[in-house]
Amino acid sequence: MKLFRKKKAGKDEQKPLESQLPQARSKEEALPATVHHLPPPQEKKAVEKKAVEKEAVEKTAVEKKAVERRDSKRQASPAINKSPPQQREVQELYSKSHSDNKVDSTKGSEEDRNEITRELVKKFVADIWNRGDLELIPEVCSKSLRFNGSVGMDRVGHDGFARMVTTIRDALDDYHCEIHSMVVEGNKAFCRMRFTGRHTGNLLGYPASGHQVAWMGAAEFTVKDSHIIKVWELGDVKALEEQLSGS
Repeated sequence: MKLFRKKKAGKDEQKPLESQLPQARSKEEALPATVHHLPPPQEKKAVEKKAVEKEAVEKTAVEKKAVERRDSKRQASPAINKSPPQQREVQELYSKSHSDNKVDSTKGSEEDRNEITRELVKKFVADIWNRGDLELIPEVCSKSLRFNGSVGMDRVGHDGFARMVTTIRDALDDYHCEIHSMVVEGNKAFCRMRFTGRHTGNLLGYPASGHQVAWMGAAEFTVKDSHIIKVWELGDVKALEEQLSGS
């Protein structure tokens, strides 16, 4: 009887050991979930980096939208507002000078005066002299224009100047004046030029020779009220006469 009890008692002692196993597992399961899911340091840095990148992307998108709105407003504005302020002023001054002649080229900024004077001189040489467009004389030249030329043809006014252009172009076929250099200072312009043509009519008392002639010259232009009012021209007349005479 004692032996049987001991064995029974041994079995009874083993039961508590086995019963402890499920209790230990239940304790592990009972731990808070945060213990198993705390992010390692690297994962934490990655999360912070993604947050910073997301913020940067959102900021860039906002700036891009602001730029697009500004560009759309510029496109909707009149075309003249796209030009720089100085360029707009020059355009307005030049357009007014040929519409109502109320703009004085002696007034305004230096850049404005230089631009108006330069354009007038270019028209004077390229359109009136080289192309023979006499209809542009009132647009480019003042009514009181005075032209002092080295060939002895001083002319005053539109009609006198038009006769001078006609005389030179009739005497020199394919007449052409080329501006080699130009210096502009407000309402004054100084040019170094080369004149060419074929002698086909009476010029300086020399009858037509058919010779191709060329000579150098210089001229000073004075502008007032956006029109050329005075031209002083000096040319190499001696070189021209030698070619006209065939010597």
